[in-house]
Amino acid sequence: MEEAGATIFYDDEDCLDYECLQDNNNEMYDYDYADVDKETLHELYQYCLSPSLYDTGHYLLPLFGSTILFRLFVHTRYISYRIFHVLSVAIGLYIIQHYAQESFLVLTIFALFSYGVLHAPKKWHGGIRICLSSLLIIAYCEFSMQPVVWHKVRSMVMTMAMKVISVAIDTNGSDDLPDIYSYMGYMFCGVTCLFGPWVSFKDYLSLRCCNNQTRWWIIWGIGYAVLSFVFLSISNCWTQWIFVDNSWKWLMAYRDALSFRTSHYFVSYIGSALLVFGGFPLPSSMIVKPFYIEFPRSLVQVVIYWNIPMHYWLKTYIFRPSIKRFGKFGAVTVTYLVSSLLHGLNFQLAAVLFSLGLYTYVEFQLRAMFAETFDACIASKQCAKHKCTHKYNSYNCWWVFMTNLAFAGLAMFHLAYLGLMFDTSDLQETGYNYSHTIDKWAQLGFASHWIALATYCIYFLIK
Repeated sequence: MEEAGATIFYDDEDCLDYECLQDNNNEMYDYDYADVDKETLHELYQYCLSPSLYDTGHYLLPLFGSTILFRLFVHTRYISYRIFHVLSVAIGLYIIQHYAQESFLVLTIFALFSYGVLHAPKKWHGGIRICLSSLLIIAYCEFSMQPVVWHKVRSMVMTMAMKVISVAIDTNGSDDLPDIYSYMGYMFCGVTCLFGPWVSFKDYLSLRCCNNQTRWWIIWGIGYAVLSFVFLSISNCWTQWIFVDNSWKWLMAYRDALSFRTSHYFVSYIGSALLVFGGFPLPSSMIVKPFYIEFPRSLVQVVIYWNIPMHYWLKTYIFRPSIKRFGKFGAVTVTYLVSSLLHGLNFQLAAVLFSLGLYTYVEFQLRAMFAETFDACIASKQCAKHKCTHKYNSYNCWWVFMTNLAFAGLAMFHLAYLGLMFDTSDLQETGYNYSHTIDKWAQLGFASHWIALATYCIYFLIK
């Protein structure tokens, strides 16, 4: 495995809770294509594409309006430091009240409680303690809230928990603690409080210091917004129209997984657009890279580009501190465990995350061994084109190209298997349960897990 600062094996599904926005769309625009003749393109536009895109755009208008207002406050220099953070809190609280008022009280108490812990005596506000406190609050919400409500607001609680933990670890052992104004402005920042992603406290504070955006920021923001609606149309309409319900079971599995992934891309690009419109630097606005997920070189590549900010967060605040205590494999396990707990006590999410963790670990080890043995560029992470030190690579050897292509196909197969249970059934409103997960995988004979086991056996026998 690589060193602590290199690629690690975990997945983030910060936007798994896209259902808070997506559920209503699916209820209105989900059709049973098996019972009727396949719709024409005109009917697809009239009954799915047009209302879905229009209603979602109308739904998001207050959010985009609030973000533009936040940007005006960022670049208005006669607003004082404290007033800016107060306005940031006000915008965030408005967005929370407008879109998810069920989480208003929980997030307010959480922010105040975490600030109190942060300013407690040093022995009480270490990173581990604040992390455990955040996970306990998430567990409390899991058991105290109605399933529908918790499923709607958990991504917001998770994003705030990530902010709290990052601030606690960054200031651990330091007397330079954030004041109440900047801390609350960061916690309730209207740009990230609803859909995320996580941004560092340093990046939030730097908004007032300098303008890191180009003059083409508005083009980038509009481009991200357009891309988000393209992926929304694919998730809501095109996947169901192309792959009908009487298709081969593996095509249906791929359809459901693709619909889920494109929903994630939709929310991620909405988040990117909000970051750009809110004044954050363009490099930090990149959340997801769909091309590297849909056509992956390896599962390791998938988990990196699924949610780039959370990949960085988990690597920085969980993996690197854990590797010193538990070793590399233990750090991988702890990282996936924390990622699962941040999403709540949900069997399906935990099963997918831990399965993905095992898959990526075995794949990485096997391919690293092959790369060293054959001096070929077939490791999980591709070498830079002009810096590859292997004797054989995809540009000068056909079997290297075919080997990488085979592993890419295997990654796509695993993605279809792992993502198929995130369908549009009624369970999406409350979260998918144990039986739903097992039944979905059983329908495909647990094929992906058997292949992963066979891959591990090959690695174990030849290592």
